Amino acid sequence: MLLKLLKQQLRQHRLRRAGVLDETGPAMEKVGDWVVAPNLVGPESVVHSFGVGDNVAWDLAMIARFGVTVHAFDPTPASMEWVARQKLPAQFRFHPLGISNRDGELLFYPPRRAGTTHYSQDRRGGSLPPVAGQVRRLATIARDLGHNHIDILKLDVEGSEFDAVPDLLASGIPVEQLLVEIHYHFPTRSFGQGLALIRQIKAQGYACRYVSPRGYEFAFVRK
Repeated sequence: MLLKLLKQQLRQHRLRRAGVLDETGPAMEKVGDWVVAPNLVGPESVVHSFGVGDNVAWDLAMIARFGVTVHAFDPTPASMEWVARQKLPAQFRFHPLGISNRDGELLFYPPRRAGTTHYSQDRRGGSLPPVAGQVRRLATIARDLGHNHIDILKLDVEGSEFDAVPDLLASGIPVEQLLVEIHYHFPTRSFGQGLALIRQIKAQGYACRYVSPRGYEFAFVRK
């Protein structure tokens, strides 16, 4: 427990030293297990949630708090099966797709721990074979759903953010709030790569208004 805390403190120190967090911007509020700018959200807001796994706490909290429709996405069979077993409100709309920088099929590797649904396109040392999943660019998804902008885009996609975020930033689709877990702690990634992605987001006109205690979850708001 102490080692875990020390690692979190080190990550926070490195992020502060890099000037990641912006002190000015809209007020933020915790909704479910993420943080959003509530004054920028209403019942008609377009909300996309990528990386369902087996946790829709944020999606349901957003529906309850703001009355929004949440378009939720996950390409892995384990998540599809889990969602099919749940009793979910009509405002929760599930799509069996992942997000990437191309349209097509992608291999996802199982987690090292059995029983979890955190599949990733990055190999993380598990022995089980990968599963195939369908992925789309944000531009393709938005076109197919008839969305010309997105008010909140949440990404918890187990490493796929390194491909998806640069592509969605280049897509020209306005995204007002971008909530993203950046998995720079994966064996295939580094803190430097995570910091480069954060700087790329901020260079596109976003303020970073929240960093989680773990140092992996970030909330960006378009200036």
